[in-house]
Amino acid sequence: MSHRGAHPEDPDQFGIDEVGRLRKAVRDLSWLRSRGYGENSIRKLVGDRYRLKRRQRNAVIRSAATDAEVRTRSESRCSIEELEGETVHVDGFNVLITVEGALGGAYLFVGRDGALRDVDPIRGSYRTVEETQPAVEHIGQLLQGAGATGAVWHLDEQMSNVGRLVTRLWHAAETNGWPWMVEVKDDVDAAIMAAGESGVVATSDSDILDTVPRWVNLPAAVVRRHGLDANVRNLRPGGERQPAERQSADR
Repeated sequence: MSHRGAHPEDPDQFGIDEVGRLRKAVRDLSWLRSRGYGENSIRKLVGDRYRLKRRQRNAVIRSAATDAEVRTRSESRCSIEELEGETVHVDGFNVLITVEGALGGAYLFVGRDGALRDVDPIRGSYRTVEETQPAVEHIGQLLQGAGATGAVWHLDEQMSNVGRLVTRLWHAAETNGWPWMVEVKDDVDAAIMAAGESGVVATSDSDILDTVPRWVNLPAAVVRRHGLDANVRNLRPGGERQPAERQSADR
């Protein structure tokens, strides 16, 4: 079975000596976004200015956010301590792949909004890896320890091998006595946005974050609580912190 590890190019593209340049690119892209410039043109402008390679461009794009988005996402963000008594709606592939990456040595990035993301969004295909089972266990243990009353895993039915993951999640829930549900739908983003009205959403998807009233940075919390030695790069410009950012264990 394969691993959710780092791409061969990542140690060079995301080495410590590259972080300063990437932060400047995130700063510039965010500044331009905040002022309403066209997305495609500013992506090219910033990428070319800093001579970014493809994976670096992806990391910068996913880490950038407008000033308004940073404020809104900061205000709606919940700490792990605030999950007690709550139902957590998990953006399944989004959260799981990030935690798998943390376990497998993939490079992960903290963006301006504080969310932890990987470099490449998933595109239509998923396969279980060595890190899948421990990732599920880590997530379940954290939610249980936080006192969440339950979790609903939302999965995209168009994703390949989704049935295998459903089986794994149900098995983990039954084995550990976790009050989980698994929902597989065609328009999973819409389902998560609707579910967010009645619980806390766990995701780093920007479109969802800008819609739901409450969200939790679940992969980052897993990394911290379990002491994972993950390859995390903070791409906040100048190491900036979120407005009104509270100090708690999942941050």
